[in-house]
Amino acid sequence: MTKDYEAAVRQPKLSDWSTVRCQLSDDSLQSLRANARRRLVRTAEAYRDQLVTLGRRSGLCDRLDAALTGDADCRPLVMTGHQPVIFHSGLTFKYETTEQFAAQNEAIAVAVVIDTDEGDAGAFQFPQAAGDGQIATSPISFAREPSLYSVSRRKPAPLLAAESLRVATGLKACQCEAAAATFSDFAEKFAAIQTDSMVEANLITRWDAGIGGRILEIPLSSICGFPETIQFFAQILAKPMDFATCYNSTLDRFRAEQKIKNDANPFPSLNLEQSRWELPFWLVDPAAGTRSVVTFQQTGFERFLESADGVRTEILPGNEAATIFSLIVAGKQLIPRGALITATLRLLFSDLFVHGTGGGRYDRYTDTLIKTWWKVEPTPFAVASASRFLFDTQRGEYAQLQRISEQLRDLQFNPHRHFSSGLFSSEIENVLRVKLEAKEDAVNRLKTARESGVSAQEVGREIQQIGDEIKAMVAAHFEPRLAKLRSFSSESIVAWSSRTWPWMFFA
Repeated sequence: MTKDYEAAVRQPKLSDWSTVRCQLSDDSLQSLRANARRRLVRTAEAYRDQLVTLGRRSGLCDRLDAALTGDADCRPLVMTGHQPVIFHSGLTFKYETTEQFAAQNEAIAVAVVIDTDEGDAGAFQFPQAAGDGQIATSPISFAREPSLYSVSRRKPAPLLAAESLRVATGLKACQCEAAAATFSDFAEKFAAIQTDSMVEANLITRWDAGIGGRILEIPLSSICGFPETIQFFAQILAKPMDFATCYNSTLDRFRAEQKIKNDANPFPSLNLEQSRWELPFWLVDPAAGTRSVVTFQQTGFERFLESADGVRTEILPGNEAATIFSLIVAGKQLIPRGALITATLRLLFSDLFVHGTGGGRYDRYTDTLIKTWWKVEPTPFAVASASRFLFDTQRGEYAQLQRISEQLRDLQFNPHRHFSSGLFSSEIENVLRVKLEAKEDAVNRLKTARESGVSAQEVGREIQQIGDEIKAMVAAHFEPRLAKLRSFSSESIVAWSSRTWPWMFFA
């Protein structure tokens, strides 16, 4: 079992990541940002302290190092974030890299828990033996059911124990004994936490394993209740039609520049009708565990925010913040979606935002949106991601056989190019050398005959025959390996190549 990361990506290189505190050129936005950063750090510290206390009460987090925090007016603030799911290696690497970078540069580190999305917070895949050396991949979840992440609930401990036994048994049957032992240890800790919240269980167990344990964390739902965030959103609601139009036109321009033909990338365009404009917000109802897209409607001089679940709130000009606050009083929240999520986080809080590879692609659009709408230079972002694999031997063999399949034609017509590469046995290589020398001699005789005006038909047939013999010999040599390649099931290939196994499989 591979323990180390492979194919690590850091863009730009780590030494070029920004270490300075950013100052926005818009004075009012900068003032809002300064207050928001102070509130973010205080709130994230309190949230982390609360969960660390819970973890220690459950026998975890005893060796947790001090958080990477400090004065937001003096230190740079590095951010990252993701949904509160069971992480795979790409995410663990992103968080570990963010933590390492912040520690080395005396920066504050904050991760945003995107708790306002919907999904299965406890879902992951595990391998099972399928006979004849094949592997099947099976889904499992530590959560009771998919839901809004903020209200996701962990399965009770007895059921978790049964589910964990299934996973460990599957790993052992696939000769992943070390992964089975590591997983079983972490699964026991997961079940021991004195909470049924999947968000809390995911965070505490990950911290206890040393993955981002020094990074402050804070739910997006908390951030969206900040007075500064409400004011930031209110400025958009003051000109909703203009913002929606700018959002779409910037998307169109970005797609054209990047030659993106899919209208869903990097984000879907907003639906704009004559008197109704879709906005890049969700209206989230935590109590009901639901969210729905927000639209703006104007009827005469009256303006309204509407959602698909029937909520309709009037927006009074100049009192947009009061409209958002009234939703909060009613138990609902306005939450950004699409590019507005990181636009909010980067403008109000971060001096550097660390994405995975996906976020690194879409936030180039966010840069353009920030410049176009807010007319300020966006704070920088970086990318960090890497892979871990479970099945090194099988993955290596499959990769080699795949290369043979892809190179078979060249192996047949130009075998000499692959001598001493290890693809041919020494015996077949020696025979091929003799054949190739005979072919070269025949080619030289053919050339001499043509230059002398003598018929070369017989020599031509000899060259063709030697070539056919070489091709047949090479094909026969590789056929057993290609037959093995053809025997691999698509599920096995997916399992061997997967980089999304949960972090709990790795020490």
